[in-house]
Amino acid sequence: MVDTLLLRIFSALPFLVYASYLDFKYREIDSRIWRLMSVLGALFLLADIYLTKNPRLLLPFAIILAIAVVFSVTLNYFGMIGGGDAKLLIGLGAMFPFLPKGSFILPTFFLSVFTNAILLGLLINLWVFLLNLKNLRDVRSLKEFARLFGAYKKDARDVSQFEAVLDEGRLFIGSKNVEFGRGVRKGEVWVSYALPFAFFITLGFVISVTYGDLLTLIFYAPKTL
Repeated sequence: MVDTLLLRIFSALPFLVYASYLDFKYREIDSRIWRLMSVLGALFLLADIYLTKNPRLLLPFAIILAIAVVFSVTLNYFGMIGGGDAKLLIGLGAMFPFLPKGSFILPTFFLSVFTNAILLGLLINLWVFLLNLKNLRDVRSLKEFARLFGAYKKDARDVSQFEAVLDEGRLFIGSKNVEFGRGVRKGEVWVSYALPFAFFITLGFVISVTYGDLLTLIFYAPKTL
């Protein structure tokens, strides 16, 4: 709602920045963050109901929150995002049950943030592929070609804390059973960038509140003669 939109934005951003910091440093996100976001979302909703005298606002809040919970828990269950990231999306669902003004294709704000985060993450994959161009001649299968977008070869001794070692035959890392840093492996290994997804969620959030869906740049790009 417009009445509390700025309060929602400036309340959510510090939580997301702090979550990104925790994910960078400890690879964990404090559960109190999403809980506080959810509580604030409920308080903002009560403020909107009071200011607009419209109790029907409770229904879309409940629906969006339920969708956020099902969506986030499902992604986490299949190892596509971490538990902390899933909880951040739930917190965003509670804080932003209504779309702000902007260029949006998606029906909910948390989905806008999520897709923006995914698209930003794909830039990393493009960068990895460019790094792997020198290995293109060694590709023998479609699977090996696909891996060039998600991983690169490196001596196991040089693996940093923001890189994850891929098991043999895997294309990309998931959110479960990830081996960060050097570990106990030796020799040349395939590694992937492992920047915390909370960082991309935060960037996606900033884009969503200042512009909208990055998808609009793809589907509604201006046509030139």
